[in-house]
Amino acid sequence: MIEPLQARDVRAAASVLARAFRDNPGMCGLLRGDPAETRLRVLQRCMLGFAEAVRRHGVAEVVKERAEISAVSLAFPPGGYPPPLRAELMIAAGPLLSGPRRVLRFARAHDQIHQRHPRYPHWYLWMLGVEPERQGQGLGSALLKSLSARADSERAPCYLETDRASAVRLYERHGYAVLSDEVLPALDARFWFMRRGPSA
Repeated sequence: MIEPLQARDVRAAASVLARAFRDNPGMCGLLRGDPAETRLRVLQRCMLGFAEAVRRHGVAEVVKERAEISAVSLAFPPGGYPPPLRAELMIAAGPLLSGPRRVLRFARAHDQIHQRHPRYPHWYLWMLGVEPERQGQGLGSALLKSLSARADSERAPCYLETDRASAVRLYERHGYAVLSDEVLPALDARFWFMRRGPSA
């Protein structure tokens, strides 16, 4: 069942996102040299701010099964990204507490991704994460369909970036096309930049 992320569930949603992204190439590049347990701890702290910022200033949706969160989507509507300063401060809180070496990588990665961000109005799918043991079972697709329905009702395009080839195939099945792909120097990881046009 898809529902909006509630304040009481932000910590649980952050945990799902941390586990989902822990071993992604981009996160491994961002937190290079850190063992999996450290990456998980750093990401848990970061995802708390990310999820809360989008809950307040964007559209945060979750899939719940038996009252437990299994998947999370964080998106910004047209005109909503970059978010207001208050949201930016929430987003920055976790990275700023991660230590100077990691802060520098976070800043460089953010800058390189932001430079490639489209300037026209669009829905920005910032993050989509599924509990690792539940991946490949349609939960991510359910959240994608929900976002696509919002975008189509406004006749607005969608945009995202991903660092996983398997995710590229998933997004392509939902109407996204690759605009470009390249290795981001800050992360030493390949990223795909994708767009979905509005459906009639």
